[in-house]
Order: sequence, then structure tokens, then C-alpha cells
Amino acid sequence: MDQEKYYQRIKSLNIRHYAGEVPYYSKAPLRSVEEALLKKLPARSRILDLGCGSGRFSVGAALLGFDVTGVDITPEAIKAAQMRADNIDHITVKFLVGDMTVLPFKDGEFDFVFCPRFVINAVATMEKRQQSIIEMIRVVRPGGLIFIESFNKLYFGSGVTLPIKNVISDIFTYIRIFYCKTARKQYVGLLPGDITYKANKVDEASIGFAHLPTIFEIKRWIPKNKKYLIQSIPEIKGRTKFDILKYIRYSIWVTIS
Repeated sequence: MDQEKYYQRIKSLNIRHYAGEVPYYSKAPLRSVEEALLKKLPARSRILDLGCGSGRFSVGAALLGFDVTGVDITPEAIKAAQMRADNIDHITVKFLVGDMTVLPFKDGEFDFVFCPRFVINAVATMEKRQQSIIEMIRVVRPGGLIFIESFNKLYFGSGVTLPIKNVISDIFTYIRIFYCKTARKQYVGLLPGDITYKANKVDEASIGFAHLPTIFEIKRWIPKNKKYLIQSIPEIKGRTKFDILKYIRYSIWVTIS
């Protein structure tokens, strides 16, 4: 499989998907876990919001007094984000269309980088996810922090059957890839851990793509010379110092320093 073609195919799929979800996210507010993280940071800090969509996080952070730049691959979402910001006085926020695997910024341009709401999971291929994180590290200043939120393949959700189904699905995908390779046939399906899903925010939106990793895979995305901390939402909010259940929770937060 040509990894670059696969990445571009998934990227096109997600541009259509997120364009369809603009009506929802152009009105959605800042989440409490995001607000908890932002309130720990110095006022007026320069923040980069990757996968900003319609400006939900960017505008919320700007309202708290931060200098925010939002980047997204979806032109329709960026237009909606700018319209949302234009209707609010006295905030510092700007938006541009861009790909998080190749960011148009100078080294060390931001104090903090946020990649919330599972944006990293919309990036197809292991190589591109690693490249995205390397770009985040490049554009954050020395001593700055990067906050990334990811899905968790081992999320128990409705019970133990869900993660088991995810693992079994991956096994069959590996078998299909191996068969195509040995039979010298072109494999055209999804890669292990990848899924497509029906939009649940706006009925008219097209299908979306997501990669479902485990915490152990996420660790492989991070360069070995970087320090990182993996937390659950209860840990971030201060409800508990150590949450053993984070390995099976829906949302995983990674802070890279």
C-alpha cells in the first residue's frame, strides 16, 4: 500500500466529513477538561490549536485571555471559525487552513500547543502521526508544553466486548494485508486500528475516519528524547492523583514537555 496515497485519501474524506459538522461545532463550547488545563497556564500565552475546526477551542481559549492561532485542513470550518471570532470583541485569535503534518510556523513560535478532541486520531498512518508530533515539538518554545487528546482502543464503554471486537478486527486486517502481500495483490482496505464511522453530530455529514490506538501505541508516536505524561480526565481535573482506569477510559491526554 502506498502510504502517502492512503494519507491523502483519508484526508480528503475527513475534509468532507468535518465540513458537514460545521453547524454543530460552530456553536459548541469549551469543555470543562480543556478549561481545567488552560487555567493552569500563564495568561496571554501564545497557543496553537491544531484541528481547530469551527473555532470551538480557539475562541474559548481566547475568551480566557490567551493569544490563539487555529489551524485546520477544512476551509469551510476555518471560515466558520473566523465568523465566530469576528462576532466577539476584544479577543486575540486568528485562523488559517493548514496541514498539521507540515506547519507553516517558525521554530518555537508558540508557548503551548493543543491538539484536543481526538484530532490526532484523524491523521492516517503511523508515520504521519509521528510527523505531526515532531512538528508540534518544533513550533513550541523551549520549556513549552504540548497537550494531545486521543481515543483509546481498549475503552470498555458498553463492556468488555468493545475492546475485544477492536482487537479481533485488527487481527483480521493483518491477515488480509498478509494475504494480499503473499498473493501479490493490491490491498485497498483500512490499516489496522483504523475505522470509518457515521457522523453523530450532524445527520447530513459524510462518514469520518479515526485511528484507535492503545496507550502503548501512543507512546511510540513520541520521540524517545522527550518527556511525557499520560493522564485521564479525572487526573487532570484533580479528582484523583493516580487513575488506574485510564488504560480503559474513552479519552487519553498526553502532555509532552
